[in-house]
Amino acid sequence: MKSDILSFIEEKQKLLQDMIFKGQSDCRTTTSIALPLMLVNKILTEKKEKIFAGKYALTSSEFEVLISLLALNKRLTPTELYENMIFSSGGMTKILNKLELKKLIKRVDSQQDKRSRFVEITPKGARVAKAAFKEAVAFHVKIFDVLDEDEKIFLEKILKKMFLAIMNADV
Repeated sequence: MKSDILSFIEEKQKLLQDMIFKGQSDCRTTTSIALPLMLVNKILTEKKEKIFAGKYALTSSEFEVLISLLALNKRLTPTELYENMIFSSGGMTKILNKLELKKLIKRVDSQQDKRSRFVEITPKGARVAKAAFKEAVAFHVKIFDVLDEDEKIFLEKILKKMFLAIMNADV
C-alpha cells in the first residue's frame, strides 16, 4: 500500500512534468509539494473517518458538530454552529437530525424567538465527542512521531505561513 501511494505520486509527477508543464519552472511546486499535500490530507481524512465510523458510528461532519459544541460550551443556532465549524456543513439539518436520533444533541426552543431553535450537546454527546477526539489526537501523535521536534516546529511554521498565503490569495 505504502509503495503503491509513493509510486502513484511519482507517476503523477512524471505525467504532469512530461505532458502539461513541459519546460515550466513552476512544475516542481505542483508536483512535489501540492500533490503530496493533497494526498496526505486525503489519507488522514479517510483514516479518521474509519476511527469515527467504526467505534463511534459518526461521520467527520457529525464529529465536527459535536466537537464545536463541546469546545464552545454553549447552545448555538444551526447558523452559528455552521459558522464555527472548520469544514463545510455538508447539509447541517441532515447532520443535526442524525445526531438528535442518536441522542448526542438536542434542540431547544428559543425563549426570545419561538421560530428559532438552539442546538445543545447532550451528556452522551459530550462523552462520545471527548472519546473520539482523544482517539483522533492519539492517531495524529502516532503519525507525527516520524518527525523529530525540530521537524515538527519547522513544519508548523511552514503550514502557518502557507495558511496565511492561501487566505490572502486572490482567486
